Amino acid sequence: MSDTDHRNNRRTVAAYEGYARGYAAAVPATPSGHAAEDLRRLAAAAGPSGRVLEIGSGPGWDADFLETLGLRVQRTDVTAAFVDLQIERGKAASRLDVLRDEIEGVYDGIAMLYVLQHFERDQVDAVLHKLARALAANGALLVSHMLGEGEEWEGDGGDYRVVRWPAAAMDQRLARAGFAVEFESFIDSERRPWRSVLARRRG
Repeated sequence: MSDTDHRNNRRTVAAYEGYARGYAAAVPATPSGHAAEDLRRLAAAAGPSGRVLEIGSGPGWDADFLETLGLRVQRTDVTAAFVDLQIERGKAASRLDVLRDEIEGVYDGIAMLYVLQHFERDQVDAVLHKLARALAANGALLVSHMLGEGEEWEGDGGDYRVVRWPAAAMDQRLARAGFAVEFESFIDSERRPWRSVLARRRG
């Protein structure tokens, strides 16, 4: 990771540290529509009582939903304010920086939603390979990315790094890491197109 990549990511994380509670208030506490269906697909792929690692858990609303489906969820986030918020809610959550930290244990599924857009292009391969190593054979990954080309800074202060990916380019990266895409869904959030992918670790 270059010094610039490191600074870009730290800047984004710092922005979330200051906005965690506002984010939690702005995001619906119960997933619905395509979001809920994607989580149900992950639950079915992980199996009854499956162990799921959530990276970028935020306020924990998706983890709450997954637990109602019978999954055992390990909640993690790089943003300390999100971890603290979940602990205040009585949930077990821990800090994990997927760019730098190793993932302990093996999981039946991994959820990483609305996270990948904050990584630089040359960071994505290493992250996807790390996720593959943390999955059991045929384990499932639910990941989302913003569709399109290019990268920019967003937010009122321009502090949120956003990197867009065409679907074909992201699928190439997933295949390179040992994943086979099984399902995709699309949603427009804040007038921006997003794609979610359910992929299996091959073998």
